[in-house]
Amino acid sequence: MSEPGLFLFSRCLLSKWGFNDGDAPDQWFDYCEANGIDYNEADFPLVALVRAYLLPTIEQAVTVVEIETIHNPIRVDTVDGVDVTNVWFGRAPEPTLTPEYVEVPMDEVAKLAQS
Repeated sequence: MSEPGLFLFSRCLLSKWGFNDGDAPDQWFDYCEANGIDYNEADFPLVALVRAYLLPTIEQAVTVVEIETIHNPIRVDTVDGVDVTNVWFGRAPEPTLTPEYVEVPMDEVAKLAQS
């Protein structure tokens, strides 16, 4: 059986509700439980994952902003020099970001969470 992975979808960078609305995914809780990790002591490292694994693969020129919110805390604010903040709320057409997603091995997620 292969190592479980977590998918980070590029289009989640364009939405207030992206990346499971900023909440840790069920796969993270399942992985923690199966591997004896107290997820209350190891916060899900969404921003660090996006910065380390997703952003370096994006083929468009993007800038990102981190937002203190109960929703998605990391979003693209420009794509190829164009402001896309209205896209966050569904008020403008969504540009296509490529690749569609990256997969991060769960053991790498755990390493970031515990660092």
